[in-house]
Amino acid sequence: MSSTAAFRGFIPARKKGGNYNNEAVTDTIEITSTGMTGSPTNKIFTGDPVVLPGANFATISPFIAATLKPSGVFMGCQYVENGEQKFSRFWPGTVSATDIKFFVITDPDQTYYIQASLTVSAAELLVVKNYNVTVSSTASSGNTVTGQSSYYLDGASGVESSAAVRAIGRAKFPDEGSDDAKPILEVWLNHHRDRFVTATASTA
Repeated sequence: MSSTAAFRGFIPARKKGGNYNNEAVTDTIEITSTGMTGSPTNKIFTGDPVVLPGANFATISPFIAATLKPSGVFMGCQYVENGEQKFSRFWPGTVSATDIKFFVITDPDQTYYIQASLTVSAAELLVVKNYNVTVSSTASSGNTVTGQSSYYLDGASGVESSAAVRAIGRAKFPDEGSDDAKPILEVWLNHHRDRFVTATASTA
């Protein structure tokens, strides 16, 4: 049963529809290419939903407001620091690095598992489908040892109108029950940027 808070952000689940799910990173974002404004200063952890705002994907940052259009979910990075090639499950933010590459799942049909902060009843899932997501403390919080995100679904934020994620249903795990205090739900990103195509890149 999910009765203990173990918030880990977005965990790849499956592809919505009949497509084969390989849980693969679908984009590598190079931060040091021509036109970039430099390395981002926010810490970013595996499982964080991320936004790639501005022309030429100038920066990358955690998704922290339902009005923004997320680009996908961060799954790690590589960079060169002091001449040494490094691979990491999180981006430390303040490091002086070059050749920065971020690995992001950008498929808009990818679904994810995420833990909720409160019980979400079966009746609510039938009617209230949309929820906001947040982190346990700040937008840069996460575990710097494991590199794992601390994002979770706000179980009290359910609305029938627009919100950050759409709940598809409860995770089909053997120990998941309808009365779990902090259930794991399957969701997908409501405002994915690939569903909102405009002439120029935008965060709103």
